[in-house]
Amino acid sequence: MLIISNDEVRKLLTMKDCMAVLEEAYLERHYQRALSRPRTDLYSPRGDDAYYVFKSMEGLLPIKHVAALRINSDVIKWRKTPEGVRKDKQPLADGNWVGLIALFDMRTGKMIAILPDGVVQGFRVAATGGLAIKYMARANAKTMGLYGAGWQAETQVIAACSARALEYIKVYSPTKARREAFADRMSRIIGIPLVPVHKPEEAAQGLDIVAATTNSITQVMKPDWIGPGAHVSCVKHLELGDDVIEKADLVAVHSHIAVPENYMIGQGEKPIYGQDPNEHGEHKASETGWESEVELHTIIGGAVKGRENEKQITCFVNNIGLGLQFAAVGALVYSLAKERGMGIDLPDGWFTEDVHP
Repeated sequence: MLIISNDEVRKLLTMKDCMAVLEEAYLERHYQRALSRPRTDLYSPRGDDAYYVFKSMEGLLPIKHVAALRINSDVIKWRKTPEGVRKDKQPLADGNWVGLIALFDMRTGKMIAILPDGVVQGFRVAATGGLAIKYMARANAKTMGLYGAGWQAETQVIAACSARALEYIKVYSPTKARREAFADRMSRIIGIPLVPVHKPEEAAQGLDIVAATTNSITQVMKPDWIGPGAHVSCVKHLELGDDVIEKADLVAVHSHIAVPENYMIGQGEKPIYGQDPNEHGEHKASETGWESEVELHTIIGGAVKGRENEKQITCFVNNIGLGLQFAAVGALVYSLAKERGMGIDLPDGWFTEDVHP
């Protein structure tokens, strides 16, 4: 049984490999040979404008003989800023956060690995956005606009450049120093210019690809900024808002089951279906699914075209994560760690029992 660190995951994963295994996993999902359970979140108020939240999701990927359990144990605050409401996970675990992926061998039932979810999280979200660009953006897309300058933005830039030969990327973040530092650092990493812009509309107007990768739970762009032929994406649908999504000619979502089951102390034991109960956004999927839109796996599987013409506006809404993603990327990390002799090997017997459960 391997314990694998974030540093090791960072050394093992490449965006190209991550996109490849997720593409395979979505094909398996398309043909009903893989499975995810919808996310469940448990909330307990703390009395200091924060909540303790325990989140879990699972996925099965039989082609790799892997089952995955992803859990997060968080203290979260929602704070109002001039740019809108932002969701902040507090680093209260000795200055760190708690997110774990447990992998199991479907042939024996044994736990085979435990790894943090942080690096995998950044890669799997960005790689999914990269696959949406591959299948939905114009083939000749050369330019990109980016909202956000954090860790999700970094991996999204790498994924976008893996999907299209971009010439430059415009970056907007509310903090001038932050967007300038991000643009300078990422320009050196990916080898194309990242241009920090001073107005939010400059990160969308006239650009081929527009991606929102922020921690905002309110709208960050307006529909008038999106031009014909553009492809738009997000890491949370709240960043786009109804009007941007409704402007698109084709909308793809991650899943029709777009909301987790939330359970909250003081609210009984019936689930509250919706995104985070404390989120303050007006959007069409806050309480229901997205059944009228196509799921991304149907485009990857070839059942639906990702784009009909050069003028279409396409949109990928990352409306919820899937446990299947963690099974696919986790299986890749585990295989590479075994191959390269990385991770801490612990006795399997520590994670099995001799008492019939």
